[in-house]
Amino acid sequence: MPKFVGLMTFPQDTSSAEPAGDGIERYFAWQEELRASGKLVAAAGLDPESRVVRAGAITDGPYTEASEIVAGYLVVEAADLDEAAKLFETHPIAVDGVGMFVVSEIALDLDTPREEHLSRFGLS
Repeated sequence: MPKFVGLMTFPQDTSSAEPAGDGIERYFAWQEELRASGKLVAAAGLDPESRVVRAGAITDGPYTEASEIVAGYLVVEAADLDEAAKLFETHPIAVDGVGMFVVSEIALDLDTPREEHLSRFGLS
C-alpha cells in the first residue's frame, strides 16, 4: 500500500496558535486509533532548533524565508492521496485550525533502485 507523509506546520508566531485545552490528549487518541488500524507507519516531532543548508551556506533555521515552520511529520498508509488527506483532516491540529498538514506520497525511498530514481527525474 502506498505511503504518505504529512508535514505538520504552524505559523512562525505560534503564540496565537494554541490548541484546545485537551488537544494533546485528542492527538494521542487520534494517533492510537491510526496505529490500531495499521495505517500509522511513523510519527516524530522536530526540535525547533535547526539549520538551513544551501549552496555551501549553513544558517540558523528553521526556515528563514518561510511563514510556517515544520514541527513534525507522520507517515501513513492509504490507498491514495485523497484517503491520506482525509486521515490528516481529522488530526486535532487541523480540526482546531492551529496548524496544517502538507500531505504528499512518498515516491522514492532508500530501497528504490537507482534506475527508478533517475527515470523519475528524466535522467535515465
